Amino acid sequence: MNPHLPFLEVRGPDGQELTVELTQERLTIGRLRDFNDLVLEPDPQQLVTRKVHCIIERDAAGWWVVDNASVNRTFLKRGQSVEVVEGRLPLTEGNVIRILGRLTETGEPIYWELTFRDPERTRPVVSVPRPAYLEYDWIQAKLFRIDGPKREEIRNLRPQEHKLIRYMDQRNRSNDNVPVMCTYEELIAAVWGEEAFHTQDELNHLVWELRQRIELDPKEPRFLQTERGLGYRLETRPGAG
Repeated sequence: MNPHLPFLEVRGPDGQELTVELTQERLTIGRLRDFNDLVLEPDPQQLVTRKVHCIIERDAAGWWVVDNASVNRTFLKRGQSVEVVEGRLPLTEGNVIRILGRLTETGEPIYWELTFRDPERTRPVVSVPRPAYLEYDWIQAKLFRIDGPKREEIRNLRPQEHKLIRYMDQRNRSNDNVPVMCTYEELIAAVWGEEAFHTQDELNHLVWELRQRIELDPKEPRFLQTERGLGYRLETRPGAG
């Protein structure tokens, strides 16, 4: 292990133990190996979200734990207090991320516990320029791109593009305005409803077209991000409504 890198001390509900170095700025956590960097298994009661339950990520402000709108929630223990992760919460040395791993026959919850260790105490970067972002106004049903003092409306969205934006922004709002990874399957349903035979290729093409309208550089998408093998994440901030 690199003694300078942050890492997770992982302890499972049945006494499993492992250490995970945070070598990248993003680590996904969930039940299925095909979709996650850290797999919490076994999970016979299927309490951990299959694709992405939560995410550990770093930005200019430091390290964060992000709940991906999971059914059984993510919890954070600081000292003796435990709180639900509503969207995302900052991580500091010794914080313990809790994810429900098993319920006993009497209903007692047993958790996965992921203790965050930060040997060199990561410090936030000071005076970071505010990045460009998207804002969806539900009252006007309009999408805006804000880049510094410039506020530009994204005009002439097709109905399918509009439905995709509305659905993903609503998912973000329900997750305390923290972007949620939406799966291919749910996005197909959100855009085409009960219409049969729509495919992931059609969704990918729709996303490609939408990126031409909303991104500052469609070849390097900042707002509508691909979660490889899983789906997409839309970076929005709340507007009116």
